[in-house]
Amino acid sequence: MKKLYSFLPALIFLVFLGVMALLLLFSPVRDYSENEKRYLAGRPEVTVSGILEGETQEQLEKFTADQVPGRDFFVGVNAYWNLATGRNGAQDIYHCKQGYLINAPKTYNEKIFTDNLTKFDQFAAQLGVPADLMMVPSTGYLMEEVLPTFHGTYDDDQLYDKAEQILQNTRLVDVRQALLEGKETGQICYRTDHHLTSYGNYLLYRAYQIAQGAPYLSRDAYEVASYDGFYGTTWSGSGYWFTQPDQVEVWDSGIQPTVTLIDGSAAPQVSHSLFFPSHLEEMDKYPVFLDGNHSLVTIQNPNAEGGNLLVIRDSYAHCFIPSWRPTIKISTWWTCGTTGITCPSLWRNIRWTGCSTSMGWTTWSATPIPLG
Repeated sequence: MKKLYSFLPALIFLVFLGVMALLLLFSPVRDYSENEKRYLAGRPEVTVSGILEGETQEQLEKFTADQVPGRDFFVGVNAYWNLATGRNGAQDIYHCKQGYLINAPKTYNEKIFTDNLTKFDQFAAQLGVPADLMMVPSTGYLMEEVLPTFHGTYDDDQLYDKAEQILQNTRLVDVRQALLEGKETGQICYRTDHHLTSYGNYLLYRAYQIAQGAPYLSRDAYEVASYDGFYGTTWSGSGYWFTQPDQVEVWDSGIQPTVTLIDGSAAPQVSHSLFFPSHLEEMDKYPVFLDGNHSLVTIQNPNAEGGNLLVIRDSYAHCFIPSWRPTIKISTWWTCGTTGITCPSLWRNIRWTGCSTSMGWTTWSATPIPLG
């Protein structure tokens, strides 16, 4: 009997492995993880050449890691274990005070930063129209007081200084102080996502209007609706599943524009609202603003006073648009990709009130550029 007990731990372990292997083999293959907001690896394609070259083994390893039964549970256990053992930020996301999950700082590539801003600046020079750049500070920079005691340094101030040196034909609109002061009267950053809240984007809009010497709408000019249960991208990448969700606020100024969404050769989608409420039923509710990412978005507001605008941006601009005063008649929002900046004749035929561009961490004219 004693010998049997001595083998019991090993027996339990073998039974556990066997059960997990059977579940992995016969369970349905998941294509997408709602929690992690990413597509999962499918079953590997087994070929002789793949085995000899090692590709099949790599695919099998990814398949096993992504499709293991109870993956979400194990991801959560790993995250909280790292936190309990003093490894906060081991997954590049800090577990912070007040329920904030904040991306750890990354060492920025000075060459890439300089090259991208130089391209944008040259683009503005070629067009010969007024161009502005808005760089949105990272959540870690804006919410330093909630960060863990031991954390990395955020380079936002250094990036601003560098941008001022690079830009010769583009005006840099500094929004740092407006956001830092504004957080005293409202939540400017989501706790579970890297974007600014609707209130944070209102502060961007107000700061831009002030920089332009133009009037701006007061907060009470918007009809605000709040929706619970928002789990953003930092939550998805963290494994801290017990974190309380955010609220998403939809600030509606009452305009009824014509919104055209264009993606490659697909037929354009037309809407008469800046908001897409079907996404409010999802865990990630951020695509309620402009339906998420699209290659080209055109917004026409026939009741506007006039002026056309080209904005080159990323997802930080989606929530910014509804906050903006509806004075632009035609606004074209072009998503930055990896094909570089070109200067097609189309843009030369547009009258501009500004230009906005974002390359993952930077933006022109009236749109945000995330630094974090």
